[in-house]
Amino acid sequence: MSSRRGAGGAPSVTLPLAYLAAAAAAFVIALTGLPWLAPELAGHYYHPRVLALTHTVTLGWITMSILGASYQLIPVVLERSLWSEGLARWQLGVLLVGVTGMVVHFWIGTWAGLACAAALVGLGVSMHLINVAASLRRFERWTFTARLVALGQVGLALTVLFGTALAVNHVWPILPGELFPTLHAHVHLALAWWIAPMLMGVSARVFPMFLLSPEPRGWPGPLQLYGLLIGAPVLAMGLMAMPALIAPGALALATAAAGHVAWVIAMARGRKRPALDWGLRFILTAIGFLPLGTALGLALALDLASGPRIALAYTVLLLGGWVSLSIVGMMLKIVPFLVWYRVYSPLVGRRPVPVLAELGWPAAEGVAWALLTAGFLFLAGAAAAGNASWIAASGAALALGSLSFAAALGRVLSHLAAPAPVLATSAGTITR
Repeated sequence: MSSRRGAGGAPSVTLPLAYLAAAAAAFVIALTGLPWLAPELAGHYYHPRVLALTHTVTLGWITMSILGASYQLIPVVLERSLWSEGLARWQLGVLLVGVTGMVVHFWIGTWAGLACAAALVGLGVSMHLINVAASLRRFERWTFTARLVALGQVGLALTVLFGTALAVNHVWPILPGELFPTLHAHVHLALAWWIAPMLMGVSARVFPMFLLSPEPRGWPGPLQLYGLLIGAPVLAMGLMAMPALIAPGALALATAAAGHVAWVIAMARGRKRPALDWGLRFILTAIGFLPLGTALGLALALDLASGPRIALAYTVLLLGGWVSLSIVGMMLKIVPFLVWYRVYSPLVGRRPVPVLAELGWPAAEGVAWALLTAGFLFLAGAAAAGNASWIAASGAALALGSLSFAAALGRVLSHLAAPAPVLATSAGTITR
C-alpha cells in the first residue's frame, strides 16, 4: 500500500495508527499487571513498581494516545499540515525506547538508567514540539481549541522537563526542597497543563461531530481556558513553596472541570444522533468521573481528606475514569475511520465496501465498557480503603476490560491486512 496523505492535509493514516496501537498495547500491559501489584497499591504510592505502573499509563498509554490522535486531528481541526511526517515517525521510535527504559528502570529501581531513559523521552518530546511549532508558524486563527492545544504543548514541555529533573535528582541532587511537594507539582502540571487542555480543547471540536450537535459556546469556554491557565501554576507554586496558594489553585482547576462538564452535557442534550454507539457511551461515561475526581481533589487541597490512599483514589478517578475512558471512546471513533479511509475509500464507486460501523465489534466494546467503567470505580474505592483483595478483584475486571478493548481494536485493524483487490482498467490491470 502507498503512504497516502489523509483528509484535510493530515499525514498518512499509518502514522497516527502506529502511535495509537502502541498506546493500546501499553494500556493492556498496565491493566493486566494491576492484579499482581495489589499489595503494592494497597500501601504507599511512592513504590518503584507503582511508579513503573503509573508511567506505563501516563507516558505509554495517555501521552502516546494524545500524540497519535493529534497527528490526525490537529491538521483537521486547526487546518494546518504537519511539518514533517518523517520526524514524527523517528520520534515514535525514540519515545518507545525511552518510555520502555523508564518503566523497566522504575521497576528494578536503577536510577542512573532511569535518568538516561528520561533524557530519551525528553528528546522524543522535543522532536514533537519542534514539529508542532513549525506546523503552526504564523498561525492566526486562535480559537478556543487552538489556545488549549498550544497550552497543552507548553504543559508537555514543562512536565517532561520537571520529570527529567526528578529522575536526575535520584543520581545527583539538583532540586531544592522536599521530594513529595515537587512530585505532586509534577503530577498536576501533567494533568492540568498537558492532558486536560488537549482533551478539553479537542473535544470542543470533535464531540459535536461525533454527537451531531452544535459546537459549544458561552461562559463554560472561558472557565475552562482560564481555570487551567491560572490554576495549574498557582497550585504547583502552592505545593512547592507557598501552601496558601494550594486552595486557590485547586478551586481554579475545579472551575475548569465544571465548565467542561457543562459543555459536554449541553452537547449531549443538543445532539441529533438518536442512538449512542459504544465509543460515545465511553466518552459520556468518562465525564461522570470528572466531578468525582475533582471533588476528591478539592477535599485534599482543603485538608478535608489526606493520606496516600486518598491521593491514589483521586488519581484513579481522573487518570483512569475520566482520561482513560475518554481516550478509549475517542479511539473507538477515530481508529475505524482511519482504517476505513486507508483500505476502503479508494474502492468507493468501484465495488461494494462496508460502512464504517461494520468495522467494529459492538459486543466486545460493550463488554469493555462494563468492565472498565466498573473496574475504575471499584479500584478507586479499593485504593481508598487500602484493601489488597479488593484491588486485585477490581484489577482483574480492568484487565479483562482492556483485553476486550484490544480485541475490538484488533477486529478493526485486521481490515488493514485485507488482500488488495485487482481493479480492471482500459490499459490492463492495476492493484491498489
